[in-house]
Amino acid sequence: MNIKITPGPLKGCIHSISSKSHAHRLMIAASLCADFCQVSISDMNEDLEATENCLSQLNDLFPVFNCNESGSTLRFMLPLSMALKDKAVFLGAGRLPERPISPLKEEMESHGCTFTKGTDSPQNSTGNTQQIFTVTGRLKGGVYNLPGNVSSQYITGLLFALPLLKENSTINITSNLESSSYVMLTLEVLKLFGIIIEVYKAPQVQDEPLYSFIIKGNQQYISPGKVSAEGDWSNAAFFIVADALSCLAHNVSTPSVTCLHLNPDSAQGDKEILSFVETVRKTRHSNEKLVFDVSDVPDLVPVLAVLAASRQGTTEIINAGRLRIKESDRLATVYEMISHLGGNITELPEGLVIHGTGKLKGGWVNGHNDHRIVMAAAIASILCTEPVIIQGTEAVNKSYPKFFQDFAHLGGKYNVL
Repeated sequence: MNIKITPGPLKGCIHSISSKSHAHRLMIAASLCADFCQVSISDMNEDLEATENCLSQLNDLFPVFNCNESGSTLRFMLPLSMALKDKAVFLGAGRLPERPISPLKEEMESHGCTFTKGTDSPQNSTGNTQQIFTVTGRLKGGVYNLPGNVSSQYITGLLFALPLLKENSTINITSNLESSSYVMLTLEVLKLFGIIIEVYKAPQVQDEPLYSFIIKGNQQYISPGKVSAEGDWSNAAFFIVADALSCLAHNVSTPSVTCLHLNPDSAQGDKEILSFVETVRKTRHSNEKLVFDVSDVPDLVPVLAVLAASRQGTTEIINAGRLRIKESDRLATVYEMISHLGGNITELPEGLVIHGTGKLKGGWVNGHNDHRIVMAAAIASILCTEPVIIQGTEAVNKSYPKFFQDFAHLGGKYNVL
């Protein structure tokens, strides 16, 4: 679906949707409890539905897990399923079959699992869904060594799985732990469900902190009875930036857009958007160069680039190399988005440099089947002097199906082409 947005400020109040990151973790933990646990999630999306469907097959002898396009689902379910099963088939769609799974794959292989590509042809492997691999062999405990700068989701998957094994285990993080807030969120959920993980942070080695997670085997997930997914800072970030841009458009300092049900004490790292916005507010009319390190909050980059375009001056986004293996190559697609809208941006191997002028022109944007590119382009329309046309807006269904409903509720004007 393609839409055309007429530029204009947003104003009003919306209810923040449930955190996808928190909901994934609550759903998984609840499914592992002997007693029933009610998980309250106010808003579902395609990624959460993928996890829900996979968890429903945990009682099957040889499950076929269709992870759709959800990297979180695949990376969480891989170690978890092999802690419980002798064989499982994993399917995926979109870019998921192409996205890397190393070094988690190699660590699982050294602990009892075998990965095979193309040996099964499940009946539900249809459309753009394809088999990624078949995994056989039970996961074993022991020592796991993982770099911390590839994907925190590998660590989370193992943290869910290893307490279920007979043996004790240790996860050693051999390099700087990026996206550490997501690991801390996992640990919070595990503690809520009675799982004990000991965390050790070693002294700095070559300026990089190292972590070890000590995990006893034979633990049991204990139902807390009822849990609720908190509000999502990742997706609220788009409307938090929309508030900043709308205030600029009206030349006012009072909030124009309010997002309810966000936990200020959340472990979600993307609440960092508040400090990014405040920094840009203070330097909007200066020529001061800003440098934003996004190693812990990579999902903010698309909307952060839009925010950077709203100020006069240069903003550099660093430590964002992992964005090249998301739903799209997000460094390339953010560069294309800002360029097509008339902005001045430079793409670097692991980051971006935005030369802000305080405004954008408008134009045509390819969503590249990436929900965060589509939403960022919609918010960028606030800065534009001419309409913005976005191709493939259905991509928002991955994380925020009612995004354009909320956009319209706040006064956003668009029509379907």
